[in-house]
Amino acid sequence: MRRAVPMLLLLAIGLVALAPGPAVGQTAAELTVDELIARALTDNSDLKAARIEVEAAAARVQQAGLRPNPMLEIGGQKAISPDNNLNIGLSLPLDLNGRKEGRVGVAERELDGKRRQVADRERRLRADVRMKAGEVLAARRSLGVIDELLQTNRDGLAVVGNRVREGAAPSLDESLQLVEVNRLDASRQLAQSRVEIATLQLKALAGMSAEAPLVVKGELAPSPLLLDHAEALRRSISERPDVAVARAEVAMAGAMVKKEQAEGRWDASVSVGYQRQDFGFNLNGLTASGQTRPIQDVFHYFGGAVSVTLPVRNGNEGNIAAARAAERAAERRVEFAVLMVQQEVAAAFTQYDAAQRSLELYERGVRDVARRNLEVVRRAYELGRGSLLDVVAEQRRYIEIENGYTGALKQVYDASVDVERAVGVAGR
Repeated sequence: MRRAVPMLLLLAIGLVALAPGPAVGQTAAELTVDELIARALTDNSDLKAARIEVEAAAARVQQAGLRPNPMLEIGGQKAISPDNNLNIGLSLPLDLNGRKEGRVGVAERELDGKRRQVADRERRLRADVRMKAGEVLAARRSLGVIDELLQTNRDGLAVVGNRVREGAAPSLDESLQLVEVNRLDASRQLAQSRVEIATLQLKALAGMSAEAPLVVKGELAPSPLLLDHAEALRRSISERPDVAVARAEVAMAGAMVKKEQAEGRWDASVSVGYQRQDFGFNLNGLTASGQTRPIQDVFHYFGGAVSVTLPVRNGNEGNIAAARAAERAAERRVEFAVLMVQQEVAAAFTQYDAAQRSLELYERGVRDVARRNLEVVRRAYELGRGSLLDVVAEQRRYIEIENGYTGALKQVYDASVDVERAVGVAGR
């Protein structure tokens, strides 16, 4: 019995070692912004739905190319007498005067429009992912600034406490330092929540579940533009997907005009039929041999016909006029789309230039001076030549400047993304 206890203990330890313990934390997936874009283009559910709509449009092209089905008609009659008729008819619509070509043309233009719409959604999704990743990076940078200051103030709290106990500083300084630590800690909680919320929104865009771990690799450092204004404007007008969608709608409206015109022309159908008639009289007749038999016999008839639809009263004029009006409206929408593209490109470059100048001012004459000022004020307080209130005030000024610098970085980043979105192709 005594030997069984150690054996059971060893077995229990082994089971505990083998059993999967509670996960302390999952390893975060570190992805760059470009990797997130590639994942979004593959896994985003809204984009998947748009691609399925392309498949549906391709199926409609297939359906438009099919000819109308023949129609089989079977009927009969039975009189009170032994007489009866059996009729079998087959009719085939000919689908003449470009009707099939009209249907196929409309379906093909619709398919092309759906593909252009998918390309436009991809354009907007790329920009949305970059924008949201920029929010994550900006929030993470602000959190880093607060973390650095929070650690410095926690260390300073111990120093101030020692000075108070040594009589080198008033007791109020310790209370002021504690308030500043708690204020920074509260700011840190808000900054951390902004990072988490932006990360959740980024996961949704990338097609990731909310529970999936994610860390965005990189820093909030916008890349320089690869296109000048003139080249960006030219490429946006010629290559931007939403402009291509508007042009595809013009082509589809033109195909609809041709379809409606074909529907207004004459058409025909061919029919063939067979009739079996069992007919007689309630009388007897003589056969060739002189015998009597009822006057009753079966007759077989074969026939054919051509039915022609004559558009003398309805030439589909109303639908043709409506299709032409839709074509003119689509042409006006192309003109409007081009004007909007020009405005967006100009606005994006203007915003980028202004944001770049603002960022250069922060980098040249603001941030470094603010950090040096904070270090000087801290050093002066440590030497007993200043008050803690001066340190707190200078520290808050430094936080404000760092937040302003983060905002300037984010504005340049957003403006570069807006340029890419406006151009419709990689312009950064």
